[in-house]
Amino acid sequence: MGPKRAMRGRGRGGERARERSRRRLAAGAAVAVLATLGMALSGCTSDSKNATAAIHAYPSVVAIGDSIMKGHGLNADEAWPALMAQQNGWRLDNLACDGAGFLAIGDDADCGETFAGLVARAVALHPRTIVIEGSSNDVGKSDRDLKSETIKQLAQLRAALPDVQIIGLSTVWNDTAVPAQLADIDQQVRTAVEKVGGRFLEIGQPLSGHTEWMQSDDVHPTAAGQLAIYAAVQTAFRKAGLRA
Repeated sequence: MGPKRAMRGRGRGGERARERSRRRLAAGAAVAVLATLGMALSGCTSDSKNATAAIHAYPSVVAIGDSIMKGHGLNADEAWPALMAQQNGWRLDNLACDGAGFLAIGDDADCGETFAGLVARAVALHPRTIVIEGSSNDVGKSDRDLKSETIKQLAQLRAALPDVQIIGLSTVWNDTAVPAQLADIDQQVRTAVEKVGGRFLEIGQPLSGHTEWMQSDDVHPTAAGQLAIYAAVQTAFRKAGLRA
């Protein structure tokens, strides 16, 4: 009886030892898995932080304007907002539309809406800065209606995006004499922009007298003309101490 009991005792002790060994191995494996998971999560957090930092390093800018701002007849990267974006490190959404204005409806083949529609699209993008320019497409419209609509659209923009930086620009004409109403349009944009706490920049008429900078339609600037507008806007930004 004694030897048998001794053998059973040694058997139980061996089983317990093996069980302890299995538990130690399982615990070690769990620690290894948790450590690996922690490293992976740490890497994800680091990547997320880096991605967020990259987003904030390149401010998002939305441009609202007409065919001159769009770069009609040219490649998209030749338009002056694209040149500004490249020079200043912006993430740009150029919503400018052929034929559009505060009252003028854009071409059906493009946006088919006034700046009000572009403002709504801009709001959905939640940019840091919005650059909005007066449009020669509004020449001939009622000044009273234009003023009312311009103020309304800027107020809607501010209400939807209370923290966005709003920068208004004067209207660009072609190489010929500037119509008198353009001064009224610029004043309306200035009033509306400043009313919502934005900044208005007068950029002059960079295309004036330069027939060589105009496309064959004598309305839209060539790539060289876009460069001239870019230089005027960049200079106005610098003098005003503005950044996106």
